Amino acid sequence: MVVTDANGCSATDDVNVTVHPNPTVDLGMDQQTCAGGSITLDAGNTGSTYLWSNGSTSQSITVSTSGNYSVVVTDANGCSATDDVNVTVHPNPTVDLGMDQETCAGGSITLDAGNTGSTYLWNTGASTQSITVSASGNYSVFVTDANGCSATDDVNVTVHPNPTVDLGMDQETCAGGSITLDAGNTGSTYLWNTGASTQRFRQLFSGCNRCEWLFGNR
Repeated sequence: MVVTDANGCSATDDVNVTVHPNPTVDLGMDQQTCAGGSITLDAGNTGSTYLWSNGSTSQSITVSTSGNYSVVVTDANGCSATDDVNVTVHPNPTVDLGMDQETCAGGSITLDAGNTGSTYLWNTGASTQSITVSASGNYSVFVTDANGCSATDDVNVTVHPNPTVDLGMDQETCAGGSITLDAGNTGSTYLWNTGASTQRFRQLFSGCNRCEWLFGNR
């Protein structure tokens, strides 16, 4: 540039102008995770200064709650740029197989993992929402919902053997004699077809074909 004043005197000078590019800030696509998980957001541009919407001033932050997170990045030239990203933290499914359960031999118990529409993996290898079991053991299930979040639960099932009842061979006696029948399994409850509710009962046979039933533990 040349400057000439009113006296015809002149002078010249020059200057260099540099236009610095703004930093490129890219936090990526919106992200999702499950409860208990976390997501790390990195603003890049190492050596710059940072101001996140949560107040952090570090290059990267780790978040574990849903929300919109933004950052302003200022580089060494004082140029700045911003970006933001939505983070969604999905709750894990609730899986509850209930209290430990019991049944008797010949019976069965149905276990239901709930959360219809999810995928299932039982420790039996089954992949259905519910299973029916008839053997003692610990049964567990791993449930994954539509968001890819998962949870597990287990329950103990006890299948008790039925009591063994043996009244013995058919028996005979003579008039005036008696027969005592014993159902065994002391401590159980009993119901005979005669209406008796004791472990043992004795039948007396009279000579006139009249039967007298004497009930009792004797």
